Amino acid sequence: MDKNDPHTANQASSAATSPSHAQQRDLSLEEIIQLANKIGLEYVDKRRDAERLELLRTTVRSRIMNRIENDAGPDASIPEGRLKRLAEADPEYVQLLEQIAQTRAESEKLRIRYESYRNLFDAKRTMISYKKTELKTL
Repeated sequence: MDKNDPHTANQASSAATSPSHAQQRDLSLEEIIQLANKIGLEYVDKRRDAERLELLRTTVRSRIMNRIENDAGPDASIPEGRLKRLAEADPEYVQLLEQIAQTRAESEKLRIRYESYRNLFDAKRTMISYKKTELKTL
């Protein structure tokens, strides 16, 4: 694993805060809450980024359509449907779509991690309650 590679460094930090690693370290309820909050805030930020990119989708397509129309010259009349197809095949638009897909995927991964910590918290709280009840009956 290369420490200078941001992708592998991110995987290492992800592994350090994954629920399976957290269970091995036997995190306290407070630590679980802190991790869930941290990941929840990251999820909100990533989701905001994905929604922003999605809103920019039509703006970028329109800008590309205008560029294609301007490049064709003042005498050329390109039908709207053809302009739209040309714009959607443009590398800038394709790159935007890939960025949207990547951001959505990252957002979903963060949502799953958040829900995992929330479930871990609920399970640990239930286990603590069970142990307290068990001690009272002895």
